[in-house]
Amino acid sequence: MRILLPAVLLSLSALPAAAASPVMQPGLYDISVQMVMKGMPMQMPVMTFRHCITAQDVVDGNAYASSQNSKDCKISNLKQSGNAVSYDFSCTVDGGRSMVGHSTGTHHATGYDITMNGRFEPAMEGLTEFNQKMGAKRLGPCK
Repeated sequence: MRILLPAVLLSLSALPAAAASPVMQPGLYDISVQMVMKGMPMQMPVMTFRHCITAQDVVDGNAYASSQNSKDCKISNLKQSGNAVSYDFSCTVDGGRSMVGHSTGTHHATGYDITMNGRFEPAMEGLTEFNQKMGAKRLGPCK
């Protein structure tokens, strides 16, 4: 009994660590974005860019809101469990339009794969809905 109790306590103390979600490492990331808009006659090319993600970006969810043509992105309802992530987003884009929607995906210590489903408000020349796939891979520390 004396040997069993410490073993049980030790195994119980390890449970929170095993259940903790992976935390993305801050650093310089190579990010690729593929957007598909309903009603658009041709596919948009994949865009790639590099972005420095800070420790604060990881905490508040802005690590997932990296974009070259959007600003003032707000992340809400951020949920991270294991390697799964989901959140709602609202971004101001060029021309005063907003992109709003919901994202789901997976993340790990050195990257993520996210699918965003959203809409433009107001509509952009008849285009309202979009799907976007984002992938990020850590290259190293920020320079």
